[in-house]
Amino acid sequence: MLRGGIAAAVAGLALALLVTLSTAGAAEKAIWGPVTLPSGASAFPTYRHLGVDTFQYTLNWATVAPERPTDPGNPADSAYRWPASLDQAVAAAAAHRINVALLVTRSPGWANGGRTAIHAPDPGAYAEFVAAASRRYPSVRRWMIWGEPNRSDRFQPNSVGGPESARAYAPILDAAYGSLKGVSRRNIVIGGMTWTGGDVKPARFMSFMRLGNGRPPRLDWFGHNPFPFRFPNLRELAIGGGFRDISDLDIFQRQLRRTYGRRAKFWLSEYLVLSDRPSDTFRLAVSRMAQARWLAAGYGIADSLDSVAGLGWFSLLDQPERAGSSAWGLLTAAGQRKPAYAAYRRARSERYRPLVRGPSRIRRSVLARGGLRVRVRARARGRVTVLLERDGRRLARSASRVGAGRARTFRLRDRRPRRGRCVLVVRAPRGSTVRRTVAIQ
Repeated sequence: MLRGGIAAAVAGLALALLVTLSTAGAAEKAIWGPVTLPSGASAFPTYRHLGVDTFQYTLNWATVAPERPTDPGNPADSAYRWPASLDQAVAAAAAHRINVALLVTRSPGWANGGRTAIHAPDPGAYAEFVAAASRRYPSVRRWMIWGEPNRSDRFQPNSVGGPESARAYAPILDAAYGSLKGVSRRNIVIGGMTWTGGDVKPARFMSFMRLGNGRPPRLDWFGHNPFPFRFPNLRELAIGGGFRDISDLDIFQRQLRRTYGRRAKFWLSEYLVLSDRPSDTFRLAVSRMAQARWLAAGYGIADSLDSVAGLGWFSLLDQPERAGSSAWGLLTAAGQRKPAYAAYRRARSERYRPLVRGPSRIRRSVLARGGLRVRVRARARGRVTVLLERDGRRLARSASRVGAGRARTFRLRDRRPRRGRCVLVVRAPRGSTVRRTVAIQ
Protein backbone atom coordinates (compact mmCIF):
# COMPACT_ATOMS: atom_id res chain seq x y z
CA MET A 1 0.00 0.00 0.00
CA LEU A 2 2.82 2.36 0.93
CA ARG A 3 4.70 1.55 -2.23
CA GLY A 4 1.53 2.03 -4.27
CA GLY A 5 0.85 5.33 -2.52
CA ILE A 6 4.33 6.60 -3.33
CA ALA A 7 3.96 5.50 -6.94
CA ALA A 8 0.63 7.33 -7.20
CA ALA A 9 2.16 10.47 -5.71
CA VAL A 10 5.09 10.35 -8.14
CA ALA A 11 2.72 9.81 -11.05
CA GLY A 12 0.61 12.74 -9.89
CA LEU A 13 3.69 14.95 -9.69
CA ALA A 14 4.75 13.93 -13.17
CA LEU A 15 1.32 14.75 -14.51
CA ALA A 16 1.42 18.12 -12.76
CA LEU A 17 4.70 18.90 -14.47
CA LEU A 18 3.50 17.83 -17.89
CA VAL A 19 1.95 20.63 -19.88
CA THR A 20 0.00 20.33 -23.11
CA LEU A 21 1.79 23.05 -24.98
CA SER A 22 -0.50 23.53 -27.94
CA THR A 23 -3.66 24.72 -26.22
CA ALA A 24 -3.08 28.48 -26.31
CA GLY A 25 -4.19 30.21 -29.51
CA ALA A 26 -1.80 31.39 -32.17
CA ALA A 27 -2.44 33.15 -35.47
CA GLU A 28 -5.37 31.69 -37.39
CA LYS A 29 -5.09 31.50 -41.16
CA ALA A 30 -8.12 33.34 -42.53
CA ILE A 31 -9.38 34.19 -46.00
CA TRP A 32 -11.98 36.19 -47.88
CA GLY A 33 -13.61 34.61 -50.90
CA PRO A 34 -16.75 33.30 -52.56
CA VAL A 35 -19.06 30.57 -51.32
CA THR A 36 -18.91 28.85 -54.74
CA LEU A 37 -16.19 28.57 -57.38
CA PRO A 38 -16.59 29.75 -60.99
CA SER A 39 -17.57 26.16 -61.88
CA GLY A 40 -20.52 26.40 -59.48
CA ALA A 41 -18.99 23.90 -57.04
CA SER A 42 -18.65 24.72 -53.36
CA ALA A 43 -15.47 26.63 -52.51
CA PHE A 44 -15.17 24.99 -49.09
CA PRO A 45 -13.25 21.85 -50.15
CA THR A 46 -10.69 24.30 -51.59
CA TYR A 47 -10.58 26.21 -48.30
CA ARG A 48 -10.09 22.91 -46.47
CA HIS A 49 -7.25 21.95 -48.83
CA LEU A 50 -5.61 25.32 -48.20
CA GLY A 51 -5.72 24.75 -44.44
CA VAL A 52 -8.04 27.70 -43.79
CA ASP A 53 -8.94 28.20 -40.13
CA THR A 54 -11.46 31.03 -40.61
CA PHE A 55 -13.66 32.06 -43.53
CA GLN A 56 -14.60 35.76 -43.58
CA TYR A 57 -17.80 37.17 -45.03
CA THR A 58 -19.78 40.42 -45.01
CA LEU A 59 -23.23 40.84 -43.49
CA ASN A 60 -24.87 44.01 -44.84
CA TRP A 61 -27.34 45.32 -42.26
CA ALA A 62 -28.89 47.78 -44.72
CA THR A 63 -29.95 45.01 -47.12
CA VAL A 64 -30.98 42.51 -44.42
CA ALA A 65 -33.21 45.05 -42.66
CA PRO A 66 -34.43 47.67 -45.15
CA GLU A 67 -37.44 48.25 -42.89
CA ARG A 68 -37.47 48.68 -39.12
CA PRO A 69 -38.19 45.32 -37.41
CA THR A 70 -40.90 45.06 -34.79
CA ASP A 71 -38.77 42.78 -32.61
CA PRO A 72 -35.20 43.67 -33.63
CA GLY A 73 -33.47 41.11 -31.41
CA ASN A 74 -35.47 38.27 -32.93
CA PRO A 75 -33.89 36.83 -36.12
CA ALA A 76 -37.32 35.50 -37.16
CA ASP A 77 -38.82 39.02 -37.36
CA SER A 78 -40.58 39.44 -40.70
CA ALA A 79 -38.52 42.52 -41.59
CA TYR A 80 -35.30 40.52 -41.82
CA ARG A 81 -34.13 39.18 -45.18
CA TRP A 82 -31.20 36.95 -44.31
CA PRO A 83 -29.01 36.16 -47.34
CA ALA A 84 -29.21 32.58 -48.59
CA SER A 85 -25.51 32.73 -49.53
CA LEU A 86 -24.60 33.34 -45.89
CA ASP A 87 -26.81 30.48 -44.69
CA GLN A 88 -25.02 28.27 -47.22
CA ALA A 89 -21.57 29.52 -46.15
CA VAL A 90 -22.17 28.95 -42.44
CA ALA A 91 -23.44 25.41 -43.05
CA ALA A 92 -20.56 24.53 -45.39
CA ALA A 93 -17.97 25.97 -43.03
CA ALA A 94 -19.32 23.88 -40.16
CA ALA A 95 -19.21 20.74 -42.32
CA HIS A 96 -15.52 21.40 -43.08
CA ARG A 97 -14.63 22.44 -39.51
CA ILE A 98 -13.82 26.02 -40.53
CA ASN A 99 -14.62 29.03 -38.35
CA VAL A 100 -16.67 31.92 -39.73
CA ALA A 101 -15.99 35.61 -39.04
CA LEU A 102 -18.72 38.06 -40.04
CA LEU A 103 -18.14 41.73 -40.84
CA VAL A 104 -21.37 43.57 -39.97
CA THR A 105 -21.45 46.86 -41.84
CA ARG A 106 -23.73 49.48 -43.48
CA SER A 107 -26.80 50.92 -41.81
CA PRO A 108 -30.40 51.24 -43.03
CA GLY A 109 -31.86 54.75 -43.25
CA TRP A 110 -34.33 54.10 -40.45
CA ALA A 111 -31.37 53.56 -38.06
CA ASN A 112 -29.19 56.52 -39.08
CA GLY A 113 -31.60 59.42 -39.52
CA GLY A 114 -32.27 58.85 -43.21
CA ARG A 115 -28.65 59.29 -44.26
CA THR A 116 -26.50 57.11 -46.55
CA ALA A 117 -25.61 53.53 -45.57
CA ILE A 118 -22.10 54.50 -44.43
CA HIS A 119 -23.36 56.92 -41.80
CA ALA A 120 -23.04 55.99 -38.13
CA PRO A 121 -26.23 54.32 -36.90
CA ASP A 122 -27.89 54.49 -33.52
CA PRO A 123 -25.63 52.27 -31.35
CA GLY A 124 -28.60 50.56 -29.73
CA ALA A 125 -30.12 49.63 -33.09
CA TYR A 126 -26.83 48.21 -34.33
CA ALA A 127 -26.43 46.24 -31.11
CA GLU A 128 -29.90 44.71 -31.46
CA PHE A 129 -29.16 43.67 -35.04
CA VAL A 130 -25.86 41.92 -34.25
CA ALA A 131 -27.63 40.13 -31.38
CA ALA A 132 -30.26 38.88 -33.84
CA ALA A 133 -27.52 37.78 -36.24
CA SER A 134 -25.73 35.92 -33.46
CA ARG A 135 -28.94 34.10 -32.56
CA ARG A 136 -29.50 33.13 -36.20
CA TYR A 137 -25.91 31.92 -36.63
CA PRO A 138 -24.95 30.42 -33.25
CA SER A 139 -21.89 28.67 -34.71
CA VAL A 140 -20.37 32.03 -35.68
CA ARG A 141 -18.10 33.30 -32.89
CA ARG A 142 -16.07 36.04 -34.58
CA TRP A 143 -17.85 39.37 -35.14
CA MET A 144 -16.16 42.31 -36.88
CA ILE A 145 -17.80 45.64 -36.09
CA TRP A 146 -18.00 47.71 -39.29
CA GLY A 147 -15.16 47.90 -41.81
CA GLU A 148 -12.43 50.55 -42.03
CA PRO A 149 -14.23 53.35 -40.15
CA ASN A 150 -11.06 55.45 -40.41
CA ARG A 151 -11.93 56.03 -44.10
CA SER A 152 -14.47 58.66 -45.10
CA ASP A 153 -15.73 56.47 -47.96
CA ARG A 154 -16.54 53.72 -45.46
CA PHE A 155 -17.86 55.59 -42.43
CA GLN A 156 -19.36 59.00 -41.64
CA PRO A 157 -19.01 61.43 -39.91
CA ASN A 158 -15.34 61.69 -40.81
CA SER A 159 -12.67 64.29 -41.52
CA VAL A 160 -8.97 64.24 -42.29
CA GLY A 161 -7.09 63.76 -39.03
CA GLY A 162 -10.15 64.56 -36.91
CA PRO A 163 -11.58 62.63 -33.96
CA GLU A 164 -15.25 62.57 -34.95
CA SER A 165 -15.17 59.19 -36.79
CA ALA A 166 -13.49 57.40 -33.88
CA ARG A 167 -15.76 59.11 -31.33
CA ALA A 168 -18.88 58.14 -33.32
CA TYR A 169 -17.63 54.59 -33.79
CA ALA A 170 -16.70 53.93 -30.16
CA PRO A 171 -20.26 53.72 -28.72
CA ILE A 172 -21.34 51.49 -31.61
CA LEU A 173 -18.53 49.05 -30.81
CA ASP A 174 -19.16 49.15 -27.08
CA ALA A 175 -22.90 48.55 -27.49
CA ALA A 176 -22.23 45.67 -29.89
CA TYR A 177 -19.80 44.15 -27.39
CA GLY A 178 -22.40 44.14 -24.62
CA SER A 179 -25.08 42.79 -26.94
CA LEU A 180 -22.99 39.96 -28.42
CA LYS A 181 -21.67 38.88 -25.04
CA GLY A 182 -25.26 38.88 -23.80
CA VAL A 183 -26.11 36.28 -26.44
CA SER A 184 -23.00 34.19 -25.78
CA ARG A 185 -19.85 34.78 -23.74
CA ARG A 186 -18.04 32.76 -26.40
CA ASN A 187 -18.59 35.47 -28.99
CA ILE A 188 -15.36 37.27 -29.94
CA VAL A 189 -15.93 40.95 -30.67
CA ILE A 190 -13.45 42.53 -33.08
CA GLY A 191 -13.36 46.31 -33.06
CA GLY A 192 -11.36 49.11 -34.61
CA MET A 193 -11.19 47.49 -38.06
CA THR A 194 -8.81 50.16 -39.35
CA TRP A 195 -6.71 49.97 -42.49
CA THR A 196 -3.12 50.98 -43.26
CA GLY A 197 -3.86 54.58 -44.13
CA GLY A 198 -7.19 56.36 -44.26
CA ASP A 199 -8.44 59.87 -43.55
CA VAL A 200 -7.60 59.18 -39.92
CA LYS A 201 -4.44 57.09 -39.69
CA PRO A 202 -4.79 53.93 -37.57
CA ALA A 203 -2.43 55.07 -34.80
CA ARG A 204 -4.44 58.24 -34.34
CA PHE A 205 -7.79 56.44 -34.73
CA MET A 206 -6.90 54.09 -31.86
CA SER A 207 -5.98 57.09 -29.69
CA PHE A 208 -9.23 58.90 -30.55
CA MET A 209 -11.44 55.83 -30.06
CA ARG A 210 -12.93 56.71 -26.67
CA LEU A 211 -16.34 56.72 -25.02
CA GLY A 212 -17.85 59.76 -23.37
CA ASN A 213 -16.22 58.77 -20.06
CA GLY A 214 -12.78 58.79 -21.68
CA ARG A 215 -12.37 55.01 -21.66
CA PRO A 216 -11.74 52.92 -24.78
CA PRO A 217 -14.73 50.85 -25.94
CA ARG A 218 -14.76 47.18 -25.04
CA LEU A 219 -13.44 44.60 -27.50
CA ASP A 220 -11.73 41.22 -27.58
CA TRP A 221 -9.43 41.78 -30.55
CA PHE A 222 -8.48 44.97 -32.43
CA GLY A 223 -9.17 44.58 -36.15
CA HIS A 224 -6.73 46.03 -38.67
CA ASN A 225 -6.09 45.63 -42.41
CA PRO A 226 -2.30 45.98 -42.78
CA PHE A 227 -1.93 46.31 -46.55
CA PRO A 228 1.80 46.46 -47.34
CA PHE A 229 3.69 49.41 -48.77
CA ARG A 230 6.98 47.42 -48.95
CA PHE A 231 8.13 43.81 -48.67
CA PRO A 232 6.99 42.57 -45.24
CA ASN A 233 9.80 42.81 -42.70
CA LEU A 234 9.55 43.87 -39.05
CA ARG A 235 13.06 45.35 -39.29
CA GLU A 236 11.79 48.11 -41.56
CA LEU A 237 11.50 51.56 -40.05
CA ALA A 238 7.99 52.74 -39.26
CA ILE A 239 6.20 54.76 -41.91
CA GLY A 240 5.67 58.29 -40.63
CA GLY A 241 2.34 59.97 -40.04
CA GLY A 242 0.61 57.16 -38.20
CA PHE A 243 0.38 54.71 -41.11
CA ARG A 244 0.57 51.07 -40.01
CA ASP A 245 1.32 48.40 -42.61
CA ILE A 246 2.25 44.81 -41.83
CA SER A 247 5.90 45.74 -41.24
CA ASP A 248 4.79 48.15 -38.49
CA LEU A 249 2.92 45.59 -36.39
CA ASP A 250 5.57 45.45 -33.68
CA ILE A 251 5.19 49.22 -33.22
CA PHE A 252 1.40 49.15 -33.43
CA GLN A 253 1.45 46.31 -30.90
CA ARG A 254 2.98 48.57 -28.29
CA GLN A 255 0.14 51.10 -28.68
CA LEU A 256 -2.45 48.32 -28.58
CA ARG A 257 -1.10 46.98 -25.31
CA ARG A 258 -0.86 50.40 -23.72
CA THR A 259 -4.55 50.82 -24.55
CA TYR A 260 -5.96 47.36 -23.88
CA GLY A 261 -3.36 45.55 -21.78
CA ARG A 262 -0.43 43.26 -22.38
CA ARG A 263 -2.57 40.35 -23.61
CA ALA A 264 -4.42 42.33 -26.28
CA LYS A 265 -4.42 40.88 -29.78
CA PHE A 266 -4.86 41.98 -33.38
CA TRP A 267 -7.22 40.41 -35.89
CA LEU A 268 -5.63 41.24 -39.25
CA SER A 269 -8.68 40.78 -41.44
CA GLU A 270 -7.32 41.74 -44.86
CA TYR A 271 -3.82 41.43 -46.30
CA LEU A 272 -2.86 41.27 -49.98
CA VAL A 273 -0.51 42.25 -52.74
CA LEU A 274 -1.56 42.26 -56.40
CA SER A 275 0.14 40.18 -59.04
CA ASP A 276 0.62 41.04 -62.70
CA ARG A 277 -0.48 44.68 -62.81
CA PRO A 278 -1.80 47.64 -60.77
CA SER A 279 -5.56 48.09 -60.51
CA ASP A 280 -8.05 50.85 -59.91
CA THR A 281 -7.96 49.94 -56.21
CA PHE A 282 -4.24 49.25 -55.55
CA ARG A 283 -1.22 50.70 -57.32
CA LEU A 284 1.35 48.28 -55.90
CA ALA A 285 1.74 45.12 -57.99
CA VAL A 286 4.45 42.46 -58.29
CA SER A 287 5.05 39.32 -60.35
CA ARG A 288 3.15 36.13 -59.53
CA MET A 289 6.23 34.54 -57.97
CA ALA A 290 6.87 37.69 -55.93
CA GLN A 291 3.25 37.71 -54.78
CA ALA A 292 3.85 34.25 -53.29
CA ARG A 293 6.96 35.52 -51.48
CA TRP A 294 5.11 38.56 -50.08
CA LEU A 295 2.32 36.29 -48.89
CA ALA A 296 4.75 33.92 -47.16
CA ALA A 297 6.57 36.82 -45.48
CA GLY A 298 3.31 38.29 -44.16
CA TYR A 299 2.17 35.01 -42.67
CA GLY A 300 5.63 34.54 -41.21
CA ILE A 301 5.22 37.83 -39.34
CA ALA A 302 1.78 36.78 -38.09
CA ASP A 303 3.20 33.51 -36.78
CA SER A 304 6.10 35.27 -35.06
CA LEU A 305 4.02 37.79 -33.04
CA ASP A 306 1.98 36.60 -30.07
CA SER A 307 -0.21 39.68 -30.47
CA VAL A 308 -1.72 38.38 -33.74
CA ALA A 309 -4.89 36.30 -33.41
CA GLY A 310 -5.27 35.82 -37.14
CA LEU A 311 -4.32 37.04 -40.61
CA GLY A 312 -6.69 36.96 -43.57
CA TRP A 313 -5.78 36.93 -47.27
CA PHE A 314 -7.94 38.93 -49.68
CA SER A 315 -9.00 37.08 -51.78
CA LEU A 316 -9.30 33.51 -53.08
CA LEU A 317 -10.05 34.62 -56.66
CA ASP A 318 -8.76 37.35 -58.96
CA GLN A 319 -11.41 39.70 -60.27
CA PRO A 320 -12.44 38.94 -63.87
CA GLU A 321 -9.78 40.41 -66.12
CA ARG A 322 -10.66 43.85 -67.44
CA ALA A 323 -9.17 47.33 -67.36
CA GLY A 324 -8.46 48.24 -63.73
CA SER A 325 -9.34 44.84 -62.22
CA SER A 326 -7.44 43.44 -59.22
CA ALA A 327 -5.36 40.26 -59.50
CA TRP A 328 -5.28 39.68 -55.75
CA GLY A 329 -6.28 36.03 -55.71
CA LEU A 330 -4.63 32.72 -55.00
CA LEU A 331 -6.52 31.56 -58.08
CA THR A 332 -7.14 33.34 -61.37
CA ALA A 333 -10.69 34.42 -62.13
CA ALA A 334 -11.02 31.17 -64.13
CA GLY A 335 -9.92 29.10 -61.13
CA GLN A 336 -6.32 28.29 -62.12
CA ARG A 337 -3.78 28.10 -59.27
CA LYS A 338 -1.14 30.81 -58.99
CA PRO A 339 2.14 30.38 -57.05
CA ALA A 340 0.46 32.20 -54.16
CA TYR A 341 -1.89 29.21 -53.77
CA ALA A 342 0.95 26.90 -52.75
CA ALA A 343 2.50 29.61 -50.57
CA TYR A 344 -0.78 30.11 -48.71
CA ARG A 345 -1.20 26.36 -48.27
CA ARG A 346 2.28 26.12 -46.73
CA ALA A 347 1.63 29.04 -44.38
CA ARG A 348 1.20 27.98 -40.77
CA SER A 349 -2.30 27.51 -39.40
CA GLU A 350 -4.06 26.52 -36.20
CA ARG A 351 -5.67 23.62 -38.06
CA TYR A 352 -2.25 21.95 -38.27
CA ARG A 353 -0.84 23.18 -34.98
CA PRO A 354 1.05 20.21 -33.44
CA LEU A 355 0.13 18.68 -30.12
CA VAL A 356 3.15 19.09 -27.84
CA ARG A 357 3.68 17.70 -24.36
CA GLY A 358 6.65 18.27 -22.10
CA PRO A 359 7.67 19.44 -18.62
CA SER A 360 7.17 23.05 -17.58
CA ARG A 361 10.34 22.87 -15.45
CA ILE A 362 13.45 20.71 -15.31
CA ARG A 363 16.53 20.34 -13.13
CA ARG A 364 19.89 21.37 -14.53
CA SER A 365 21.38 17.94 -13.90
CA VAL A 366 18.58 16.25 -15.85
CA LEU A 367 18.88 18.71 -18.74
CA ALA A 368 22.64 18.14 -18.94
CA ARG A 369 22.55 14.34 -18.74
CA GLY A 370 19.25 12.94 -19.90
CA GLY A 371 17.88 16.02 -21.63
CA LEU A 372 14.47 17.64 -21.87
CA ARG A 373 12.03 15.18 -23.40
CA VAL A 374 9.30 16.65 -25.60
CA ARG A 375 6.63 14.59 -27.32
CA VAL A 376 5.24 16.02 -30.56
CA ARG A 377 2.30 14.79 -32.60
CA ALA A 378 2.31 16.45 -36.04
CA ARG A 379 -0.87 16.90 -38.03
CA ALA A 380 0.87 16.96 -41.42
CA ARG A 381 3.78 14.93 -42.73
CA GLY A 382 7.21 16.50 -42.81
CA ARG A 383 10.10 17.75 -40.75
CA VAL A 384 9.54 18.72 -37.10
CA THR A 385 12.09 20.97 -35.39
CA VAL A 386 12.27 21.42 -31.62
CA LEU A 387 14.45 24.15 -30.08
CA LEU A 388 15.32 25.36 -26.60
CA GLU A 389 16.23 29.06 -26.61
CA ARG A 390 17.18 31.79 -24.16
CA ASP A 391 17.09 35.45 -25.21
CA GLY A 392 16.98 34.37 -28.84
CA ARG A 393 20.10 32.18 -28.50
CA ARG A 394 19.82 28.48 -29.25
CA LEU A 395 20.70 26.17 -26.36
CA ALA A 396 19.66 22.87 -27.93
CA ARG A 397 18.04 21.55 -31.10
CA SER A 398 16.53 18.32 -32.36
CA ALA A 399 14.79 17.56 -35.65
CA SER A 400 13.26 14.61 -37.46
CA ARG A 401 10.72 13.76 -40.15
CA VAL A 402 7.35 12.71 -38.72
CA GLY A 403 4.29 11.22 -40.41
CA ALA A 404 0.87 12.87 -40.25
CA GLY A 405 -0.83 11.98 -37.00
CA ARG A 406 2.28 10.23 -35.69
CA ALA A 407 3.99 11.14 -32.41
CA ARG A 408 7.71 11.27 -31.74
CA THR A 409 9.69 12.06 -28.60
CA PHE A 410 12.52 14.57 -29.01
CA ARG A 411 15.35 15.03 -26.52
CA LEU A 412 17.06 18.40 -25.98
CA ARG A 413 20.31 18.35 -24.03
CA ASP A 414 22.24 21.39 -22.78
CA ARG A 415 25.67 20.42 -21.47
CA ARG A 416 26.09 23.61 -19.42
CA PRO A 417 22.65 24.71 -18.31
CA ARG A 418 22.00 27.79 -16.19
CA ARG A 419 19.08 28.45 -13.94
CA GLY A 420 16.34 30.64 -15.32
CA ARG A 421 13.59 30.65 -17.90
CA CYS A 422 13.99 29.37 -21.44
CA VAL A 423 11.62 29.08 -24.38
CA LEU A 424 10.69 25.79 -26.00
CA VAL A 425 9.95 26.30 -29.70
CA VAL A 426 8.28 23.61 -31.83
CA ARG A 427 7.81 23.97 -35.57
CA ALA A 428 5.85 21.32 -37.47
CA PRO A 429 4.70 21.22 -41.11
CA ARG A 430 1.93 23.75 -41.85
CA GLY A 431 1.22 24.22 -38.14
CA SER A 432 1.38 27.38 -36.04
CA THR A 433 4.61 27.56 -34.07
CA VAL A 434 4.33 26.45 -30.44
CA ARG A 435 6.26 28.56 -27.91
CA ARG A 436 6.23 27.87 -24.18
CA THR A 437 8.34 28.79 -21.19
CA VAL A 438 10.40 26.12 -19.40
CA ALA A 439 12.01 26.86 -16.03
CA ILE A 440 15.49 25.43 -15.48
CA GLN A 441 16.05 24.83 -11.76
